[in-house]
Amino acid sequence: MGEKVDYSVQIKSDTISSIMLATNPTFHAHTKHIEIHYHFIREKVFNKEIEMVYVSTDDEIIDIFTKSLSVEKFIKFKASLGMKNAGTN
Repeated sequence: MGEKVDYSVQIKSDTISSIMLATNPTFHAHTKHIEIHYHFIREKVFNKEIEMVYVSTDDEIIDIFTKSLSVEKFIKFKASLGMKNAGTN
């Protein structure tokens, strides 16, 4: 969009291998055919525009929108997002 950002945008992931792939400037033999958008992310990490951050699978709040969860995990993530049941204050 052309806007200048003065800080690194954090991308949180529970996959250590994806973080290593994005942050390691060395190309390994098994990554020589990776798609172009991964090179884009790697470039942004190198330029300190994106910071890859590890988050434990147990703390991956985005899962509330993408996966079926246990009741306990759903309640935990819902509370973390500040969500309440309908009709409560």
